[in-house]
Amino acid sequence: MTKKSQVLFLLYLFFSISLMSVQSIKGPLQPLFFVRLPINYVNEAVTSLIYYIKRPFIVAIDLERHNEALQTQIDELLLKKQEFEEKSIENARLRQLLNLKEEMPDYVATAKVVSKNPDMWTQTIEINKGFKDGVTKDMAVRTVSGLIGKIKKADARYSTVLLLTDVSSAVAVKSQDNRTEAILSGSGEDYCFLKHGTGMEEAVIGDTIITSGLDSLYPAGIAVGKVVSTEKNPSMFEQDIKVELFANPRKIDEVMVITRHRDM
Repeated sequence: MTKKSQVLFLLYLFFSISLMSVQSIKGPLQPLFFVRLPINYVNEAVTSLIYYIKRPFIVAIDLERHNEALQTQIDELLLKKQEFEEKSIENARLRQLLNLKEEMPDYVATAKVVSKNPDMWTQTIEINKGFKDGVTKDMAVRTVSGLIGKIKKADARYSTVLLLTDVSSAVAVKSQDNRTEAILSGSGEDYCFLKHGTGMEEAVIGDTIITSGLDSLYPAGIAVGKVVSTEKNPSMFEQDIKVELFANPRKIDEVMVITRHRDM
């Protein structure tokens, strides 16, 4: 064996003994340890980077969901507020009717309007009281503001009201201001006319019209409306006197049914 071979053998032997000594102390060597360490660092760095990139989007999505939940709550609160306000207004109207009831011996029933059918051919509304509530045909119907019509038909629980604005309607009325008497007739629209009265030329804009009680149907003294225009009709001897009702049939929700004392 040459010296070179001897030296190489001794180096190999020394290296083998040293390797065995290290393995006996620290366990088997892991050749990929030094490669895996930087890969782990890179992986952690990439994971952190992705997290910081995604975080604003995650926060935005959470905020959007939170805003949607808040908007839903706001909508629910607004709806409850509207319902509360409508109930308060309705209660105020009903209180007015109940206060009026105490002053009226001819009171029959308070009813809600359940449907409205105003058109050029017929002007009627439906109310939720009928003959089981004491309501009968031809009873007068009014609001706090004034007269609106009479019962046209009464079923068990519901009734049809013929409005003053219907073309077939006719009510004996008079001017509260100059006592001129006339017949209030419907026009098929939201107003009425005064007809067949004596001294009609005395009617002036602003006159208050009330029931006269001369038709043996409506109690006397119920407010009806006011004169809003007077024009000479060239084809007739009378004036065209237009009356705007105090109680607009299109804007009423509750009514009172009253009867007339036959001994009046």
